[in-house]
Amino acid sequence: HAPNRMSSSAAASVRSAAPTARPARHCRTSRVKYAATTVETTHRGRHHVRFAGRRAGVCCQAVAAEEGAEVADVLDGSSLFLVGMMGTGKSSVGRKMATALGYNFFDTDTIIESVAKMSIPEIFESDGEEGFRAIETSVLAEVAAYKKCVVATGGGIVKRRENWMHLRNGVVVCLVGPPDLLARRIVADGAEARPLFKEAGNDVAAVAGKIEEMYAERQKLYANADVEVQLLQAEGGGEQEDPDQIAGRALASIRRRILDDNTKSRLRNEPKAGDIKVTGM
Repeated sequence: HAPNRMSSSAAASVRSAAPTARPARHCRTSRVKYAATTVETTHRGRHHVRFAGRRAGVCCQAVAAEEGAEVADVLDGSSLFLVGMMGTGKSSVGRKMATALGYNFFDTDTIIESVAKMSIPEIFESDGEEGFRAIETSVLAEVAAYKKCVVATGGGIVKRRENWMHLRNGVVVCLVGPPDLLARRIVADGAEARPLFKEAGNDVAAVAGKIEEMYAERQKLYANADVEVQLLQAEGGGEQEDPDQIAGRALASIRRRILDDNTKSRLRNEPKAGDIKVTGM
């Protein structure tokens, strides 16, 4: 049965991709300057960053490409975990962030398929969603042991309390976007290949409706993230930003969040079960 084989196989997959990685322990700060930014702090202590002006795209790309090393200095090896609904671009944005930071990049779905030697739809068919979630937790536990990583996770990873123990080894970044935008992306990639959207087919409206339903269920869980990055949608429903620009905004927001005393304190120490508080469960 697939879930029983995951732990050792997942560990081997992660070690081969990041042989020099070590668990994250400490965090220090440095000064990083960003042009044309506005930072909004919510009542939950999370930070939202918007780039002002017509040169927003240029600013975002500059942060991702030129100032990533300084943001990495602020992180001091702490890993990043990207969460959010399917279609938010966690993998594409995560790769850009990893490149800018000089970090390793992992996609938990890709590792799952590698160690299970089955596609995710096949795992759902064979073991159901619960079986898939068990494998996912095993993979996340292995990946979270390493530092200097950007990890793109599956949309439902926030649903298990035990996963938050692993996510809290680093900074959790949630990507959020309009249901219509996410639906267009999912349909373009082939909604039928995603088990949770199988019944919706390639109908954008039906997929958007399913996204709204799922997000309503998970919204309070996503709110536990340290940083929230809103995806911008152009008039007419198209893309307004590319992954470089989104990565730039995310990096700026992460820097601001780490400078918060509570976050710095948390990142200096490996979390214990009693330290993890998750709302929405």
